[in-house]
Amino acid sequence: MDLFSRFKKDYFNYLLSIILPALIMGLSIPLLKYLLGAKGYGNFSIWFNGMLIAAAVLSGWITQSVLRLYNTSEHKRSFTRQMLRINMATQIIVCIPVLLIVWWLSGDIILAIMFTTALFVVSFQFPIMAVSQSGFLSKKNIYSEIIRATTYISIALLLLYFTQLYYLYALFVAIIFSYLFSVLYLRRQINFSESSIIENEEGGIYAKSLAKQFLQYGAPLSLWFVFSYNATYIDKLFVIKNFGMEAQGNYQAIFDLLSRTLMVVISPIITSLFPLLTLAYKRGEVVAIKQLIRKIILIELVFYCIVSLLYWWFGADLVFWLLKTEHTNINKWIGFWVITGTFIWLIAVVFHKKFELRMQSWLLLLVIALAFLVQLVLYFFLQDKVGLLLYPICYTVSGFVYIGFLLVFDYLSHINKRKQPFPMNDKQ
Repeated sequence: MDLFSRFKKDYFNYLLSIILPALIMGLSIPLLKYLLGAKGYGNFSIWFNGMLIAAAVLSGWITQSVLRLYNTSEHKRSFTRQMLRINMATQIIVCIPVLLIVWWLSGDIILAIMFTTALFVVSFQFPIMAVSQSGFLSKKNIYSEIIRATTYISIALLLLYFTQLYYLYALFVAIIFSYLFSVLYLRRQINFSESSIIENEEGGIYAKSLAKQFLQYGAPLSLWFVFSYNATYIDKLFVIKNFGMEAQGNYQAIFDLLSRTLMVVISPIITSLFPLLTLAYKRGEVVAIKQLIRKIILIELVFYCIVSLLYWWFGADLVFWLLKTEHTNINKWIGFWVITGTFIWLIAVVFHKKFELRMQSWLLLLVIALAFLVQLVLYFFLQDKVGLLLYPICYTVSGFVYIGFLLVFDYLSHINKRKQPFPMNDKQ
């Protein structure tokens, strides 16, 4: 089976693991906005997205290292067990500082405890999901994500409707239990009980070696995720500052509904792609990898054109009806630029996989830092001239900047290869 055929099979498996949870979460957005109001939803989105950024810092370097190194490891059980120990050590080191920072920012010790607990659980779910993904256990991911999504919305609605609990407490309780049930399910499904090939007395040495590999490759990607999340987070702070919390809540609801709906179809591409690429790269199938990446980018471009046409035809009306948001020309264009920016960044993530395979994670960090800097500079210099539409446009521009820099570095790498006296032939 060639790479593209295998990719299609895995894509549809992961589509099932994402489509139902994403539909549940997508339907919950207008419901939560209705229950909390625009200000309440906007406030929750700030804390929730902040927690995701913190999770990217704490476990992103481990998650990305698992995706890249798991399939090249000869001792996969030992790899997984030591990975969990490294992750646990990381959480223990940072839990008190995180709690104190959130307490200082919010002035609410209960929210700080809930935030820290949620961060701990989410930071465990990401690496375990990566093990399941790298082991091609797509059905386990389906059940895990269904468990997480249904638990989250069920607990959230029960607490919001039938208790007097403060809404941030209720939603963080729902996050904690939903991710916890997902972790427990995956932990049970992935076999850790058999004895490790590496003996216990060698485990410490292996853990140190693995931690070093994770830091060298994964740490830059962890920071990459920080910039990636900030690209969709910093605009919220600017909107609050310049337009108020209610405008931020409406803007956030449009962004969330459109972006998450698109992720239903597109994110399985990313999920299923990288494990296949790592195996192919290990076998030296460089030409096949390039062909697969080109095909996927072309598919994404075609899909973008279809989605854009449907949005202008009837999609915008549906979005504003669901969100009970004012149907204005500005809001309509905001939705379009959210769609465009989401596609540009997803294409960028597919394109940069070749740099991940080459272990050029520091280069990816440099490029996204430059793209984020461009986005931030545009916010500062144009905020008084463009209005609310500025933010999704600059988000899209930063994606183009990211791809542009990667194309330049990719071209330079080809030039350097041509200058080598004895270039290696790609294995077909």
